Amino acid sequence: GLINKRQLLRNTLAFSGGLRVLETVTPWSGLLVLNYHRIGSPDGSLLDHALWSATIDDFDEHVRLLKKSSEVIGLDELPGAVAELQRSNELSRHSKTRFSMITFDDGYLDNFELAFPVLKSHSVAGVFFITTGFLDTGRLAWWDEIAWMVRSSQRSEIALPEEWQLPELGLDAARKAKSIQTLLRCYYQLDGERPAAFLEDVAAATGSGRAPSDASAGLWMNWDNVREMRQSGMSIGAHTVNHPVLSRLPFEDQNAEIAESRLRLEQELGESVTALSYPVGSQQAFNADTRMALEQNDFDWAFSYYGGFVNRSDFGESRGFDRLNIPRVAVESDTSRSEVRSICSLPQVFARH
Repeated sequence: GLINKRQLLRNTLAFSGGLRVLETVTPWSGLLVLNYHRIGSPDGSLLDHALWSATIDDFDEHVRLLKKSSEVIGLDELPGAVAELQRSNELSRHSKTRFSMITFDDGYLDNFELAFPVLKSHSVAGVFFITTGFLDTGRLAWWDEIAWMVRSSQRSEIALPEEWQLPELGLDAARKAKSIQTLLRCYYQLDGERPAAFLEDVAAATGSGRAPSDASAGLWMNWDNVREMRQSGMSIGAHTVNHPVLSRLPFEDQNAEIAESRLRLEQELGESVTALSYPVGSQQAFNADTRMALEQNDFDWAFSYYGGFVNRSDFGESRGFDRLNIPRVAVESDTSRSEVRSICSLPQVFARH
């Protein structure tokens, strides 16, 4: 309901020219962070199509829009930006101090091959949060493997064992994407040893078996790519070792995921890494234990993924600015250019979760 109303409002404003009027009447001030996963097109891929956030042309346009509406910064500039927003909140109600960030999660090779050249062409720093285990092992991520099993299946429908409490799932062309999303949602809720058992049951139900190692060939960046991006002014952050839903793990396991991903990045980059983005990033994906692990491992910043933006006025409220829950707006396969323009123009309306 709310999403449809926002879409209707956005379309009406864009069509009527009202967006341009509102941009001047209701200027925003704060920090807006957009998050992407993959750039390009999923045509013919057996992997999770939902991970492709934008085509290369759309991404180029998004960067142009962000540059026009705000100062695009990397992690190196974040402390200064936060201090400036704090100051501007104390000094003036009418400040137009606007910062934005462009972030990527996981470490897909297309980030290096397609997104990085676009960012360089605009002289903009992107932020790349790396899942270190994917680069080190080259293995398929669990969401891509679930998609691979469904898309490789010869069956028209499947039923998983009762313990997973899922309905029968259709695997015909019209229902495949929805079935993949249903399986992923189930996986997100699992803790302990259950995720591994779930993958085995999906492999059996689909008849596809587990994905072969060549299913992930050419999927991930290597460490030379990461170093090249950093040396060219991009920012690098941690995204854990194995991309678990952190809140589903006990403190010791969360701490290991967080500490080891930082250590691995620092070994490869030869410099301190102080920012992390939460895998999955929903409000339920991290908890007090996660925060404790971040504090113990000297992380300065952590980014969520359920919408919203940092309004300058947040610095004046009792809840304040939360440096371990910096909101990010998802750019997804169905996010249009007009939607990105609306978010850049009026995040106080369109970036909300």
